[in-house]
Amino acid sequence: MIGAMVLSIWNERVAAIRSKYHHLRTTVLIKSEDLLELALFEHDTVLYNQDSFTWKWNKNHNIEGFNEDGEHKFTWQPHGAQFTIIEHVPDDRLAIIIKQPEQLSPKVVLEGLGFTQNWVRILGMRSELL
Repeated sequence: MIGAMVLSIWNERVAAIRSKYHHLRTTVLIKSEDLLELALFEHDTVLYNQDSFTWKWNKNHNIEGFNEDGEHKFTWQPHGAQFTIIEHVPDDRLAIIIKQPEQLSPKVVLEGLGFTQNWVRILGMRSELL
């Protein structure tokens, strides 16, 4: 099955890195759509037993892997060659909320830069640009 082959590639890469580095961790950064909320956590990077998962195609033509409890654990998108491992976000994650800054006025930004009119020189006007 294709899913097992994808998981095999993951395991080969993890094993190759573990042969050089004993401590191998995965860091996960989750960003809200407006980028004002972030969550960060890490966990050990592990090898997965290929026989512990079942695979099926979803409606988007991606392959999803499910553990023995039926929990969705992996998604492989063959059209983009992207492999996603679905993790539970721990309660002890680092959570950050950033205050939305006030919008700066162009005048304040230009004054802060020391802008003067001599920064711009008009060479002429072409009628097709108007």
